[in-house]
Formats: sequence, structure tokens, C-alpha cells
Amino acid sequence: MHWPPHMLWDLAESAVIILVASIFLRVMGRVFKHMETGRTGKPSQRKTTIARLLTSVVRYVTDFVVIVMVLGRFHVQTTSLIAGAGILGLAVSFGAQGLVQDVVTGIFLLYEDQFGVGDHVTFPALTLSGTVQEVGIRITRLTGLSGETVIVPNRLILEVKNYSRGSLGVSVVIPVSADENPDRVRRALDYAVQNLQDVVPGASLVGITGFSNGTVEWTISASATLATQSAASRDIREYVAQAFYDEHIHFAGMGKGPVNYGTSSVSN
Repeated sequence: MHWPPHMLWDLAESAVIILVASIFLRVMGRVFKHMETGRTGKPSQRKTTIARLLTSVVRYVTDFVVIVMVLGRFHVQTTSLIAGAGILGLAVSFGAQGLVQDVVTGIFLLYEDQFGVGDHVTFPALTLSGTVQEVGIRITRLTGLSGETVIVPNRLILEVKNYSRGSLGVSVVIPVSADENPDRVRRALDYAVQNLQDVVPGASLVGITGFSNGTVEWTISASATLATQSAASRDIREYVAQAFYDEHIHFAGMGKGPVNYGTSSVSN
């Protein structure tokens, strides 16, 4: 097949445009990566979120410019095409309302800093939870609880519960037999809380928080992060169990028969 010389030249110029754009995107990707890590070499949540957003915006803009330039090489009237984009945009505006809402919502999500990359969040309206991997101008990308990737259009994010900002409260309810002396129970729990301070700082005995059939409910609370919440609850239960074992105190539902307990460690 014989190609006209001008078409070969147009193809060569188009290839150069695409190559330069690819190099530009690669360079900008490195720039944004450096911005993400900063001088310390460690990424911060805010910088990571902004860097990934800028990467998305630059990619969209570059792709649009490349399309216009390549069409121009083949003598397509891009000026009229761009001018007509306003009319076309008006024609499809009703169909593109979702896209506009995505972009506007994305801007507000970023401006208000409702969540960032690495945050563990829940979107109650979507009954969806996960770790944020990307906050884009149009979509938010999560890693779900089972490791799956979930892409959420920003317009669907109506409410956000962010579990990575501030501290989470941990409350452990301890069901104690109603036959036990409350003073002995309190002393045992105080002793457990005192020993807990090394592993769960700030743990405190709330006291009796409820009654039910033959059960007195005591509660111990503590502050924790999302990462330490499970471990804090487990440590509280282990220390309480040891204190009750040492003091011959029965949990609700346990029999009152003789048990070979260890030596008491809490003075009566």
C-alpha cells in the first residue's frame, strides 16, 4: 500500500506527540511521588491524597490535549470542535449531571478533608466499609474488608464515618454473678485496671452499668485507635479473668462449686 508523504509525516508527528505526552506523564508522576513523600521520605496522608488527585487531573488534561493535537495533525478543525463542545455539552448536560455531581462532590470532599488515603471509613448510605486508597476528582477507591477493590462515585457519598481520626472508645462489659459481693468485685476490677495501665493506658473502671437475670454488669472503658481496638478489648478481658480467678469471683452463669483457685493477689 502506498502512503502519501504528507500522511506519513502526519503519522510521525502524531507518534512524537504521543511519545512526548507519555514522557510528560511519567515525569509528572515522579514529581507528584516526590511531593507525596516530601523531604522526610515518608508519605503523609494529606500529601498522598493531593498527589493522587493531581495525578488524575494531569492525566485527564494531557489526554484531552493529545487528542486535540493529533486530530490537528490530520487537518481536523479542532477549533470548531472545541467551540462546538459547548453546544454538545449543553445537549448532553442532562445525561452528564451525574458526572458534574461527582466532580463537585469530590472538590468538597478534598476541601473539607473529610477523609484521606489510608483512612478507614464507612459510608452508611451504601452500607460499605473499607480503607481509602484514592480520593479522585470523580471517584473514591476503597479496599474492602475482604481485600476487594471498590470504586464509589463521589456523588453517592452522602455520609462518612471516619474511624481513623481521633480516638475510639473501647467498652468491655463484664457479667458478674449477682451472688458476688460488689465490694470484692470492685477491688478485683480496680486491681485489674491498675495492672492494665502498662498495656492499655487510660483504662478505667466505669462501675456497674446494668442488671439482668442473676447478673450484675460492670464496665471497663479505654481509648484506642482502630489498629489497637481489638487488642485493647482482648487485654481487658484477659486481665479481668485473671483477677477474678485469683479472687474466687464467678462470672455470671458459672457454677458455685469448689474450684482450686490460686493464691489471692488482692487484699480484702
